Amino acid sequence: MKIKKLEVDGFRCLQDFCIAFEDDLTIVVGENDCGKTSLVDCLKIITQNKPVEIDDFSYGANRIVLSIEIEDFVFDKVYEKQNEVINPLPMKARPSLDFLTACKSQLESGDFDIQVPNNAEIVKYKARLFGFTVRANSNVANLRQAVLERIDQHLADETLRIENAQFPNFNNIQLDGKQFENVSLFFKEVFLKEKQSDIWKEKIDAETSLEDFIRTKIDGYSDEISTKMNESGIKDKIRMFLKNLTDIRVEPIYQARDLNIDAKVKFLESGREINLQKKGDGTKRRITMALLEFKKEQDRSDDDSTTIYLLDEPDTHLHVRAQLELIETLEAFSKNGNQVIITTHSPFIMNSVNPSQIRLLLTGEHGATIAKSVHDQPNMPVKVLQSIGVENVYLFFARTIVIVEGATEENFIENYFFRRTHKTISCNLIKIINTEGIHNIVGFARGVLELHNPEKIYVVCDNDASPELQQLINELNISDQHKHVIGQREFEDAFCDEVLFDCWKQYHELHQRDCPQNWTVENIRKIRGECHANPNTKFSQRLRELSAGGKKMTKPIFGSALAALIKDEDLPPQLSEVLSVLHN
Repeated sequence: MKIKKLEVDGFRCLQDFCIAFEDDLTIVVGENDCGKTSLVDCLKIITQNKPVEIDDFSYGANRIVLSIEIEDFVFDKVYEKQNEVINPLPMKARPSLDFLTACKSQLESGDFDIQVPNNAEIVKYKARLFGFTVRANSNVANLRQAVLERIDQHLADETLRIENAQFPNFNNIQLDGKQFENVSLFFKEVFLKEKQSDIWKEKIDAETSLEDFIRTKIDGYSDEISTKMNESGIKDKIRMFLKNLTDIRVEPIYQARDLNIDAKVKFLESGREINLQKKGDGTKRRITMALLEFKKEQDRSDDDSTTIYLLDEPDTHLHVRAQLELIETLEAFSKNGNQVIITTHSPFIMNSVNPSQIRLLLTGEHGATIAKSVHDQPNMPVKVLQSIGVENVYLFFARTIVIVEGATEENFIENYFFRRTHKTISCNLIKIINTEGIHNIVGFARGVLELHNPEKIYVVCDNDASPELQQLINELNISDQHKHVIGQREFEDAFCDEVLFDCWKQYHELHQRDCPQNWTVENIRKIRGECHANPNTKFSQRLRELSAGGKKMTKPIFGSALAALIKDEDLPPQLSEVLSVLHN
């Protein structure tokens, strides 16, 4: 089984909220209090019957609506609040058209012999999915006919719902940070949980499982209570208050739950037990990591069915290498056909997966949470973003994006920012992107705008911006206020002749080299004039020719030299404005 989508309304900060999950691995990220834990709790409410509390209702809301989609069904669960009392309404289910058609075809097939024990169990299982009460002595032929009739009803009326539906049993491992640090809890969830569920399927005799036996007993108790109520005359007494009462029935609500089996895991050294409570959190998580690795090897067996791993911040207290080992283990689970859903704050885990596997939770209007993602579609490949070095952390969390047209400005901005703040530009979650590496402009723009508002994006260019850059500016919808024009035709020509001379001369002195004799203010001024007169001549190229015989001048090197040696008062005004924006 795989979880396809979750929709929530009225649960804490999740209002009119929708998130889709990948079939293999989904990484949920976001700032603190953005709704990650609420999302996990909603999944647990439907899949593990986690109770809903008064504080779970959104402010001013009296109703919580949860909807979870799997391959064959959409399950809807509603909770209503009245006078501080929570009323959970019966779960309803909407079967998919493909599922209905497949069930009908299977049950009507001439090869489907209900006398075969396995086929009889299939009929009972499907009957329960469609809301029928199934007992040990239920007539399988009648059940099959009832299911087929119900299928026809659903095929004829798409609005029809299965009442009193039960979420199907499935293999799942749901762990939070506490369980990752408590080895016994971890061991129970990962290794004993499946066995606890399997006990219900154990056969008491050839036809009756333990679950069938208990269901029959509970149904029998209900019938017995109903009969006694009728025989005692209580129905007549109640009619004094409910004149239209015709009958009283006690209908049991039964759901197979894990048996209360516990386990203590002992780790021994020379026959003496090690006290894990005295070990650090990191060590305990490393132990659970080893157990996960063991589980990964087990899941390679063809006999194991699909498992859903729901992990809430398992990387806490793990060092960098352990975090990478964790995601490698989880990726191995997903590649074996399992589904992994994980919440995390780890930038290393984020950067190690495909951007399309990440879901970013943000706080929207009125404190409600919204989910954003990058879709890997033909016209917007995520590889476009990866190929130009946009790590996932910056793709999803960049505070500011600066698009530049060349290597000189890229190196200048990065190095000057570090010189003035003593912090790398990445520490401030600023990402500089050089357009020279962007080959799919439309795909890049759509990928960025999936996650970022144009108000967070700035462009640094010259008056002679290329057609490609102009197209990118249009695609990103960059306003004139966020477009900073520096230089006439190149970034280098924004700096006066004396500044270019002094910085490159000092650069040679720092490297104990003599500056070329041709490197003079007069010559720089001369080639500037020549370039101005001849638009086909590049100023940066002529500067490199002028520096021949000295330190090698490349755009990145020259940009770094300018950033390291220029005086603050010599910055071009437009460039000073850009740096001020980034510093704030």
